[in-house]
Amino acid sequence: MELISQISFGLFNGAVWGSVLALLSSGLNVVFGLMGTVNVAHGSFYMIGAFTSLVVFKGLGTFWPSLAISPLVVGLLAVLVGAIIRPVRGKTLVAVMITFGAMLTLQGSALIIWGSRPRRLPLPFMESFSVFGSGYSYYRLLVAAISGLVLLSLWFLLRRSSLGVLLRATRADSQLSQSIGIPVQKVNLIGFGLGGSLAGLSGSLMAPLVSLTPDMGLRIFATVFLIVILGGLGRIWRAALVAFVFAATRSLTTAFLDPTKGLILTFSIAILAILFESGTGE
Repeated sequence: MELISQISFGLFNGAVWGSVLALLSSGLNVVFGLMGTVNVAHGSFYMIGAFTSLVVFKGLGTFWPSLAISPLVVGLLAVLVGAIIRPVRGKTLVAVMITFGAMLTLQGSALIIWGSRPRRLPLPFMESFSVFGSGYSYYRLLVAAISGLVLLSLWFLLRRSSLGVLLRATRADSQLSQSIGIPVQKVNLIGFGLGGSLAGLSGSLMAPLVSLTPDMGLRIFATVFLIVILGGLGRIWRAALVAFVFAATRSLTTAFLDPTKGLILTFSIAILAILFESGTGE
């Protein structure tokens, strides 16, 4: 019974964590598809979203408004970074260095404002249900549900809306799109803001479940970047699937190993999968 309970917890946690990683990877992929560069500051956007939730909770006494405020704040911040990158669009190395500088700036600012001491945000509600005799928080299921709804909304936006048509047209050929009257620069900024909003929402959702530190974005970016590479740059839904598999694998390995060994094993499996796919692709 204990083994079944551990496996069940691992699968539940994998679904929750995978949904958040899917949101983060989707935001990174949206930006890459439009701007042609990896936004190194994406993890810091996640961190700012989490700390914004902390500020909202302390100011208003409730967590729930942060689910709207964090994506808005981080989205506007992402638009600012996108505007800075715009003049060097196409110069990949320069753009990466700019976003790297933005990451250092945001991380340093968070360190000055909130300090290095880990912060905690209480769960919005404490209710739980039983999984083979052990309690599991309903809030974690809510995180997975909200993430799933947002991913479906993103699919609708990219595939069924006029904005999605503009985003995909700009990604396919920016010069041709501009020649037929599409405001490419404005569409790029919208895409950057969308990616940032997804990161901000992810940080807000996870704020009550993790310790908040200025370097939390740097740690998670390594995971998200690996997921995007494995899923394919610009291939949002495949990366989302990889996120769920990655999270489930890590949760299950951590259930039987200590967290460090579980993380090493999970990354090793992911790296082997990348090498295998690269070999078969040739």
